Amino acid sequence: MMKIKFGTSGWRAIISDQFTFSNVKIVSQAIAEYVKKTGGKTLIVARDTRFMTEHYAQLVAQVLTANGIKVLMPENPTPTPVVSFAIRHYKLSGGINITASHNSPEYCGIKFNPADGSPAPPEVTKEIETLIEKIDEKKIPTISIREASSKDLFEIFEPKAQYIKAIAQKVDLERIKLAGLKVIVDLLYGTSTGYLDELCRSTCGEIDIVHNYRDPYFGGYRPEPDEDRLRELAEKVKNRGWDIVLATDGDADRFGIVDDNGEYVKPNEVIALLAQHLYTHRKLKGPVARTIATSHAVDSVAQTFNQKILETPVGFKFLANMLLSENVVIAGEESGGLTIQGHTPEKDGILACLLVLEMIAYERKSLSQIRKDFRKNYGEFFNTRIDFQLSSEEEKQELLSKFKNMKDYLSGIKIVNQDSIDGTRYFFDKPDAWVLARASGTEPVVRIYLEAKDLQTFQSMLLAIRKMSRQEGKA
Repeated sequence: MMKIKFGTSGWRAIISDQFTFSNVKIVSQAIAEYVKKTGGKTLIVARDTRFMTEHYAQLVAQVLTANGIKVLMPENPTPTPVVSFAIRHYKLSGGINITASHNSPEYCGIKFNPADGSPAPPEVTKEIETLIEKIDEKKIPTISIREASSKDLFEIFEPKAQYIKAIAQKVDLERIKLAGLKVIVDLLYGTSTGYLDELCRSTCGEIDIVHNYRDPYFGGYRPEPDEDRLRELAEKVKNRGWDIVLATDGDADRFGIVDDNGEYVKPNEVIALLAQHLYTHRKLKGPVARTIATSHAVDSVAQTFNQKILETPVGFKFLANMLLSENVVIAGEESGGLTIQGHTPEKDGILACLLVLEMIAYERKSLSQIRKDFRKNYGEFFNTRIDFQLSSEEEKQELLSKFKNMKDYLSGIKIVNQDSIDGTRYFFDKPDAWVLARASGTEPVVRIYLEAKDLQTFQSMLLAIRKMSRQEGKA
């Protein structure tokens, strides 16, 4: 058996390869032992819309309840942010969601959130990994759901109403309603079905809901609300005069936005726009937090409002720590995750989409105009991420080795500083110009992130990266 490792957001593997009933039992037992060791008694166990998740969730419940841990299980597929909310609202010992988030359909996974509702930090996942290595599958106890119910160790429950109530306290739904916006909502066959669509139906002037049913194949693509996935709807916006497209990924912790001109709005930009909105209109005070791979546009906003900028390694578990300890106004990452002050310390795609509607309603301008105004005030930030799909560890190390000698590929710009907080990052002799290379914690991918405030510098950095690689990658 391969070693089971937790990445930046839980354990993920290919179904029937490493993600098997046997390994799910082992991981469940390890989590049970960790929870018992920390004095925990009750967990929420949820699932997304992937293949067989209801069966995996049931097995997790059978292992946990056999260990004397009570399980609360939503009847329907449930967003990861709702799991996090439920942990905090009902004062649970933690939660498990059977999900591979935005990964392609052949993957499944397990996310674990401890009692504070945040993604499990490295010290917790390392302890679980250590427990996994010591577990003998043949000795893992299980009991039937019927027996667990009879012992008051299993209960079907629904956290949806309380989550919606909490969202209504974080977002000005009445102001959105008065704006009468025309909105397309793409649920990407995922868990925001019954959440984001219902909230938009009650607040938007006109609405078109797409992909609002379960499809374990997610239409044949990975359930990630990125530019490629939303291109068809972008054309629809341009041709028919919609105000915006809102989208979420498979477990609704990531968001995707298309503006009224049919232009995809990168999460980097959304985070900065919402930071400005929260400081300006909501009058919130406190620092911003972002990962090392996220645009510095949000830094400019924080500096304008005399607020601190907190930087973390990649992974929302690190941002969650900032939220819990630093009263952060907004925490975000370039991959499409954010949350705000006073909300659950987990990324929430549903909240993010509604905050964009709230921002438009406050500004009384189109999203495209809000974007133009931002660039006028703060300048333009050119940034992208290039994903290199690699088939072997040798290929990965070769690319990372080349990156460490990036100076050999540069022309017209110089490296003035570097660090290795998470991967390898270089800073250049141009305004806000930097590049970062790191291996993904959830996929066989090396990701390179780059940003600059002038196009020529950005293009020079991009050219250097292309020279380093024998394959084109995906920008």
